[in-house]
Amino acid sequence: MKKLKLAATLVLLFPLLAKAQIPVSDVDLTRFYVRAGASFVYPDDNNTTLKYYLLQDWELYRTHWEIEDDTTWNVSGVWRPLPYLGLELLYIGDSDHSLLLQNFRGRPGRDNIHFGRFSASSANLFVNWYMTDLDCLGQPYIGIGVNYSDFYDDDIYPEFNHYLFGSGMATRPAAAFGMTHSWGASAQLGIDWRLGRGIASSWLINAAIIYTDANSDTEVTFPTSDGYERLYSDFEVNPWTLNLGITYEF
Repeated sequence: MKKLKLAATLVLLFPLLAKAQIPVSDVDLTRFYVRAGASFVYPDDNNTTLKYYLLQDWELYRTHWEIEDDTTWNVSGVWRPLPYLGLELLYIGDSDHSLLLQNFRGRPGRDNIHFGRFSASSANLFVNWYMTDLDCLGQPYIGIGVNYSDFYDDDIYPEFNHYLFGSGMATRPAAAFGMTHSWGASAQLGIDWRLGRGIASSWLINAAIIYTDANSDTEVTFPTSDGYERLYSDFEVNPWTLNLGITYEF
């Protein structure tokens, strides 16, 4: 569903970009923006169940993830060679997310268990279309692009590790959690606001809302009497991110 929403958003953006009349005579190869600020990352919680490769354990049947939000930092550079067009390279730094496994049937009186954690960072390349002239104080823009997300520092909490051991699925509490990287599409809606005229005109306040298509095939590997067994899930993070920052224009 999230991917369908992203596709619909991109379909709406393309006609706007196609209609933009950009005067080539206004080319300026020296106009750059540098931004830095805070990112508020809100992952999507709608993911597939944690399950075996071949069989589904009843206590884990139809479980789903609850992913904790986090605040991190971002930095970006924008090259704006034309008044209504810009290329932006955005990096969102390490965000840490705890995982809760909901709809869990393994413990009477509780419907969740603390599963583990992971960290994520992402790099985005956007093509931005600016809706107003360069001399306007407010400069809203929309962008479409490509995203690379990296997932790392993934770990399982002792509570879920001991559950695997206590339920007899694992021969000892030594499970490992594995995530990979992701490539996907991204889209953003943002605004730069100049702090004034004259000397202050080089400084802008920035705000942007970003949607990223980011997912990872995850595995939980735990020891058994025959060697090792695995649980897996199609882990769709797909975060919405709110960026707030300060921009300097060269």
